[in-house]
Amino acid sequence: MVSLVIVLCNSVLFTTSGILQIDPAILEFSSRMQLIGMMLLITLMPIWLLGCFVLTQRHSLTMAQLLDAQLAQEMIALPTKQVLTGIVVGLIYGVGFNVPDSQLSQVLYGNAPAIAMLGGQLLLWALVGLLISVRLHVVNKFYQLGKSIKISIFEQSQLAPFARVGMLDVLIVVGGMAVATVQSIDAQFRLGNYLTAALVAVPAGIALLVRPMWSIHKRLVTRKAQLFDDVTQKIAAASERGSETDIAALELLLRRRDRVRALHTWPLDVAIWSRLFFYILIPPIAWSGAALVEMIINRILDV
Repeated sequence: MVSLVIVLCNSVLFTTSGILQIDPAILEFSSRMQLIGMMLLITLMPIWLLGCFVLTQRHSLTMAQLLDAQLAQEMIALPTKQVLTGIVVGLIYGVGFNVPDSQLSQVLYGNAPAIAMLGGQLLLWALVGLLISVRLHVVNKFYQLGKSIKISIFEQSQLAPFARVGMLDVLIVVGGMAVATVQSIDAQFRLGNYLTAALVAVPAGIALLVRPMWSIHKRLVTRKAQLFDDVTQKIAAASERGSETDIAALELLLRRRDRVRALHTWPLDVAIWSRLFFYILIPPIAWSGAALVEMIINRILDV
């Protein structure tokens, strides 16, 4: 339903503004297809973000309930000030880095197509700011719980929710960067169009993935160091005589030190690592595909 509302609103906005009847150069677009690509981006990206946002909020709630009932309640209570700040920051970034000065000047002169394009950009970046602020609130709650929850460095399966909670956030980020390739509908891959988004997406993705498990990681690092120091001291104090009893005891201590040294301090299992690696590959593949299409079309036209 929300997706249909976004499509309808943008259709009405762009149609009534007459944006497709003007010279694209007025809004600093090199072709009409590039203009259409930006219109598609402004329409499709909010749909992607909102759909994934609902999914990841539900997923986070499930992860929270596995850990602590109180965490789920705190996660739902959104801080109004933080959310409003996120929206404002998103708007400022959108205007400052994604809207050309010529478009802003057209808006001041009351140019309807420029106003429509600015409105779409503002809606998109306000939504980005909103979603990032809400998700930072959620992962921060997991971070706080990680300071006090019971842990075992030898059995970390119960800590998996701290890692999994941020995985869908990474998917939203990389998926959004892949959706951004609609800007290249005119078969012109412009890296600059992606860099301004990447400057927000990459730090946000890293923060949303690492933040919920950072406190757990620090506690596991401390515990590992304690265990390692303890077994090292026992090895230093162990007898070096050649009796079978002494040798067996020393071997056990050496094995334990090797086991402790091999312990990982991030609650990430093989499945999570492989999924994360796959997610990271999505944007480069999508961008490479857009660039490849441009090369193929240019070669065909040159023939």
